[in-house]
Amino acid sequence: MKKHLKWNTKCKLCLLPSIIGTAVFFVVPYLRVLYYSLIDSQFKRNFVWLDNYIETLQNKYFQLALKNSLLIILIAVPILIVLALIISLALSYGIKWVRKTQFAFVLPMVIPTASIVLIWRGVFADSTTALPMYLLFIWKNIGICIVLLTAAFTSIERSIFEAARLDGANSFILHTKITIQMIAPTVFFTVLLSIVNSFKIFKESYLYYATNYPPDHSYTLQYYMNNNFLKLDYQSLATSAVLTSILVFGIVMAGMAIQRRYNR
Repeated sequence: MKKHLKWNTKCKLCLLPSIIGTAVFFVVPYLRVLYYSLIDSQFKRNFVWLDNYIETLQNKYFQLALKNSLLIILIAVPILIVLALIISLALSYGIKWVRKTQFAFVLPMVIPTASIVLIWRGVFADSTTALPMYLLFIWKNIGICIVLLTAAFTSIERSIFEAARLDGANSFILHTKITIQMIAPTVFFTVLLSIVNSFKIFKESYLYYATNYPPDHSYTLQYYMNNNFLKLDYQSLATSAVLTSILVFGIVMAGMAIQRRYNR
């Protein structure tokens, strides 16, 4: 019993620095941001409660930024997941030409973004749509998705497939009833990770357009918050940051709820 208590105490002590760091660098700053979103200014500090939120939600630039951020999730994320699934399936089956190029899928995680942006500018110099940003997002995140999904594919025991084939299951049944069912948790996690990463496309977009005010089709929530920061409009910045965090939190919670229901 004493040894058990000592082990629990050691575990708590090991977790203590992480808990303190999380509180100091994440929880406390977030509470301060929440406070700024509820006051009229950092000088008067009169509580206006939800007035800042109503004003921000009615702001046409926030609405534009929100729409573009959601379009990345609705368009680029599904394409990213489908491509990653196809490539991961090919890698797990040992297709030669895919295996020979597998190193290329890791390059996006090691090549500096500024380097690839130069290439993107040359290739998409005449583009008037958000296609360059969608492709850059897919190229930048496909590597980690392939790593996660390939690990899920290769973790499935081959004996399960052999037993299913002996029972007369064809390739379609194998993948729909066995493969997809067994890798579903990893797929859900990969989708949620990609959605969260879609809110972090600001660096790539900023380097590509080299301005705080890109074309309307590429103006995202990160631009809106960054511009409010430059204008020292802390109330709009704080309000939009809280709304964005609520949006991300809602998406993650919805994804986890769907996963739990699917696992039942």
